[in-house]
Amino acid sequence: MDDRSDSRSGVDRPGPGRPGPSRLGALAAALGLGLAVFALAYVCIELPRRFGHNAPIWLANALVLTVLLRTEARRWPLLVAGAAAGTFLASLYLKSRLGLAAGLMVANVTEYLFCAWALRRTVGREIVIGRPRDLGLLALFGVCGPVLSSVISTATFAALGWGGLPMRAMSWILSNALGLMALVPCLLALSQAGDLLAERPLTRRGWLALAALDAAALLVFGQNRYPLLFLIPPVLAFVALELEVLGAAIGVVMVGAVAVVFTALDSGPIGLVSGDLTERALFLQLFLVVAIFSALPLASTSAQRRRLKVQAEEAAHVKSEFLANMSHELRTPLTAVLGFTQLVEDQPELSDETRGYVQRVANAGKALRATVNDILDFSKLEAGQVDIKPQPMSAADLTRETAELFAAQARDKGVALRVSGLAELPPLVEADPDRLRQILLNLIGNAVKFTESGTVIVTTRFAAQRLSFEVSDTGPGIAAEQAGQLFQRFSQVDGASTRKSGGTGLGLAICKGLVDAMGGQIGVESAPGAGSRFWFEIPARMAEAAAEDAAPRARIGLPAGCRVLVVDDNAANRHLVRAILGPFGVALTEASDGDEGIVEAETQAFDVILMDLRMPRVDGRTAATRIREGQGPNRRQPILVFSADASALPDDPLFAGHVAKPLSALGLIEAMAMAIAHPETVSPTA
Repeated sequence: MDDRSDSRSGVDRPGPGRPGPSRLGALAAALGLGLAVFALAYVCIELPRRFGHNAPIWLANALVLTVLLRTEARRWPLLVAGAAAGTFLASLYLKSRLGLAAGLMVANVTEYLFCAWALRRTVGREIVIGRPRDLGLLALFGVCGPVLSSVISTATFAALGWGGLPMRAMSWILSNALGLMALVPCLLALSQAGDLLAERPLTRRGWLALAALDAAALLVFGQNRYPLLFLIPPVLAFVALELEVLGAAIGVVMVGAVAVVFTALDSGPIGLVSGDLTERALFLQLFLVVAIFSALPLASTSAQRRRLKVQAEEAAHVKSEFLANMSHELRTPLTAVLGFTQLVEDQPELSDETRGYVQRVANAGKALRATVNDILDFSKLEAGQVDIKPQPMSAADLTRETAELFAAQARDKGVALRVSGLAELPPLVEADPDRLRQILLNLIGNAVKFTESGTVIVTTRFAAQRLSFEVSDTGPGIAAEQAGQLFQRFSQVDGASTRKSGGTGLGLAICKGLVDAMGGQIGVESAPGAGSRFWFEIPARMAEAAAEDAAPRARIGLPAGCRVLVVDDNAANRHLVRAILGPFGVALTEASDGDEGIVEAETQAFDVILMDLRMPRVDGRTAATRIREGQGPNRRQPILVFSADASALPDDPLFAGHVAKPLSALGLIEAMAMAIAHPETVSPTA
């Protein structure tokens, strides 16, 4: 049984003399290319001949070269055969001699085969339209190919006894080269339209840009009184910037179509050129070549900038995710270290020696926490992820409280720490208290750290809706040429004092980033041996106290029999919370991930839930959402973010507040008491 089929698979297979689907497709492509070449050859020869001229442009080779460049080399022979047949038959149809038709066919085949081979060898499989190198090589081989083929065509003309060989050779080179350079870039771009549109879809602005170019082309070529060709390039540049490579190609094709039609109707600036039809056509082709070779690099540059922007955004996202992970991974163990150290330090039965050891551990942990915070804060500033949240605040209270944190350190060193100007400040201003405190902590901390004796003065002022601060010291000072380096990252101008006092060199860079983010300015004035004066100012308008702020604050405390659910994947953190809340008689339930937290929240009621954000399986935000959307007893109960990256969810309606890691006992109790005392701030999402 010889039916040329595979009975096992049921799939027909081509037998000898029976072409398969791929062979049929290749034959159809070759036939289609041959017909297209026949049509283009006919148009390029017959139309000029009717007006008594040679072909001013040869488009057939541009089409064949484009097809070859977009096809695997193993398919070239069949395509070249189809294209050669189209050229040969067109010449015979136009009553050329058999020898002339054969010679010109060989010349054309040589031209586009040489160009395709040379471009494939130098550029590779994919030509990037708009890349200057690729365009330059296309122009180079677009001239070399016609020069090579002109040798064959001129020899053919000579063999047939034709005269005027130099002019014929020049006309051949010019018409073929212009055809290749004007049409191949456009055809290559149009052949990639699907990919280009997927990367850069047409927008309303894109359509408007094309409409503007069409209107400009009609204006320029619809009259023959003024040479307005100079209006086309700027509009074409706008199209190239808006629609990139595909837009540039479409734009040049549009302009070319309008120009050819109106020039044929003896209208437009091309008609102002002195000369016959051939010279005018050559001038038009030169204009189109210049247009396409100007627009494509611009379009390619625009596309490259867009891709780089996308890559930068993706890199920023990856960096953001990395920082969030690092924040969690670094601060989580620090929470346990500092929390348990504080619990040990609070034990009354410790000996003085043991208490000293514990204090050293606590100080080392705090120093490590400061270093980690500096690195993470600076990285967030660089990534543009720091939010500024202005609110009514007392600048006087904030300044006084921040300075008091360094009073003991200054007193131990014999340094006088003074604050002035507080009485002249308005009661409340609109500013971000957390960011202001962070800046003042850095500036006052540096002043006290580097001043061995003398005075540190913190001065505040408010004028013209701007809040300003100065921190002056009698420290060693720095040279003027070094002052500009202070606000750069990892900058420590005095290595000896830095090694003595410690620090990452990021504090002042963070200060500058925060001040810039608040729309302010920061600077320093200093001289060796004369101390330093650091200053900054930010815009801050006066604010009025909210009604609830005027009421006296309730005494901090937890209700009797308070029930708390803590959801955290770190057992040490859960143990720390239990150790802190145990003396208050709190009934604590633990869950090691979001799934367990949801189950516990569905089965029993709690007064407050502490929810870590980053956990395996189900993260904290997802768990909180499910609790809010469910029908359990805790859908309206306060949920506190219990995480190092709690600030990543500002004003999230899912949560009633946050407890930041590393954990402090007072901060935990205050946040829980506030959330329990104000349950009306919680709103379920379902």
